[in-house]
Amino acid sequence: MKWEFPGRVAVGMRARDLDGRITYVNPAFCHMVGWSADELVGSMPPMPYWLPEDMEKTYALHRAVLRGDAPPDGFEIVFRRKNGERFHALVYEAPLIESDGRHTGWMASVLDVTERKKAEELARQHQEKLQRTSRLITMGEMASTLAHELNQPLSAIASYATGCLNRLAAGDAKVEELTAPLTKLGVQAQRAGHIIRRIHDFVRKSDPLVAPCALNRVVEGAMGFLEAEARKRAIRVDLELDPRDPQVEADRILIEQVVLNLARNAMEAMGQTPAAERILDVTVESADGLAVVRVADQGGGIAPEVAESLFTPFFTTKSEGMGMGLNICRSIIESHRGRLWFEPNPDGGAIFQFTLPEKLS
Repeated sequence: MKWEFPGRVAVGMRARDLDGRITYVNPAFCHMVGWSADELVGSMPPMPYWLPEDMEKTYALHRAVLRGDAPPDGFEIVFRRKNGERFHALVYEAPLIESDGRHTGWMASVLDVTERKKAEELARQHQEKLQRTSRLITMGEMASTLAHELNQPLSAIASYATGCLNRLAAGDAKVEELTAPLTKLGVQAQRAGHIIRRIHDFVRKSDPLVAPCALNRVVEGAMGFLEAEARKRAIRVDLELDPRDPQVEADRILIEQVVLNLARNAMEAMGQTPAAERILDVTVESADGLAVVRVADQGGGIAPEVAESLFTPFFTTKSEGMGMGLNICRSIIESHRGRLWFEPNPDGGAIFQFTLPEKLS
């Protein structure tokens, strides 16, 4: 007997009695598996559409249904068609109750979700590609900032080294005179090494390394890298950490990069602000299970025509750069189940802030 798929009906129906024998199948179910009703009705396990390699697992599900322990939200299973093709099925089981109240078996609704599974897999692969692309772009941006961040400690190292050499060349240098500059030289060398390691850690990881971390320390560490730049721009940095020290599950390097990006943008926004008003406020606080980081500047603010496109890929108001900074920052925060947005600063300028779920103790 040849069965034709009945129009748009896509829900397969299959009834079994209390012993597990098939008592009814509708045309949609026959179309899914490729066997006719005559071939299926009366069958006992193992069913012809069960996978031979998954027989034990399928038997376990079968017995659970007969016991009345079928998952209420349905379960997914792989079946095979008569031609050998595999397909993903979503199965919902419900008891068959006669008019006199007798329980006589089980009715299953079966959906072929193969296309949905393919779409989910394609979406997952697409997301991975986007993350890899975003990471490459971020690495490119970080490469340019690496030179900027390394310039200050390397310049200091060169300066201290030159000073020490000049004192030695003069022939009257005392050990105690050289101790302080050489100590400072060592500190700057350690700082340069830390910067390089931070970039190296970011580049070498293919996947985010999510681990418990103290958000205060992350923000404090990020702002430490910007001290020299803040002094150069005559910007006062007010850093207010949360005394409760909120803990989050996050990739420390990625969150640090977000804070660096937001803080650097804020400093650049105050380029035309009078020196006395160049204040960068960075705060960490927690409330209602969320840790919040705010970065507020007193620059020119965000124009309404710019606001709508601010987080759009490749949009930028700078003469240099690819416009991926804020877009990547938002992606990083959202991948941590957080949110990133901005608001006008009542004192002038803008406030960028993001949330992260606090780690449950």
